[in-house]
Amino acid sequence: MSQFTEKYNIHTHSFYCGHGSGTIRQYAEEAERQGLELLGFSEHCPFPDSFLQRSRMAFDQMRVYEEDVRRVQAESGVKIILGYECDYFPRYRSFFEDLKASGRVDYLITGTHFIIRADSSRVSPFSDKLDSDDILRYRDQMLAALDTGLFDFIAHPDLFMAGYWTWDDRAVRIAEEIIAASMKHGTPLEVNANGLQKPKVAGRDPYPFGPFFELAGEKGAPVILSTDAHKVSNLVCNKDRIEAFAAEHGLSLIRPVYKTGRLEWAL
Repeated sequence: MSQFTEKYNIHTHSFYCGHGSGTIRQYAEEAERQGLELLGFSEHCPFPDSFLQRSRMAFDQMRVYEEDVRRVQAESGVKIILGYECDYFPRYRSFFEDLKASGRVDYLITGTHFIIRADSSRVSPFSDKLDSDDILRYRDQMLAALDTGLFDFIAHPDLFMAGYWTWDDRAVRIAEEIIAASMKHGTPLEVNANGLQKPKVAGRDPYPFGPFFELAGEKGAPVILSTDAHKVSNLVCNKDRIEAFAAEHGLSLIRPVYKTGRLEWAL
């Protein structure tokens, strides 16, 4: 059994996401083997009109996924919670509000995977080189999501630096604004280990991005750690490295606690 200080992972993807593998039950069994105390499933949330369908489950699969998690939740020795990772766009606000209020989910997280340009085309920090206007739009989408108060934490908030390779004044200002909004709304930032498995950009890991989290550490912003696993063997992959990263950057770590029907945070 592995020994980690942070015995949770609440950013986890199974085969339901369409670009991951492993069943809900296999993840639960692995979490128990690894000594985790809390496991959260956070598949990419589909949209009612099939927007961004290539990167997430079909809309009519939501209930199947939710029932699967609840079934394993009732049988597992590990505390399991059910959520979604949501790309926020204002036109879907009522959809997310209804989902949050439905009682079907335990938590929602937001992560900006796609940036909508002025001409309505889409780019992604995962695959595209971003320009200065793109990262401003990334910031705007992220701040709009936080202003709703619907989301429990921010997945890979530093992701824009995977596509924008210069830590210039604009990038610093955007980082400061995201961190300030995180603190204003009490919405934790996430250090995401999945970037440590991706190809280097500009000679570095695409994320987590050290200078972003140096600012977060200086400000005392609340931070959690996630592996963002997309296969069972990666459930605790690089968990030791992000714990060391957090210590190196003086981050104010908090822990997720699920009680009284909601996700809460503890020191």
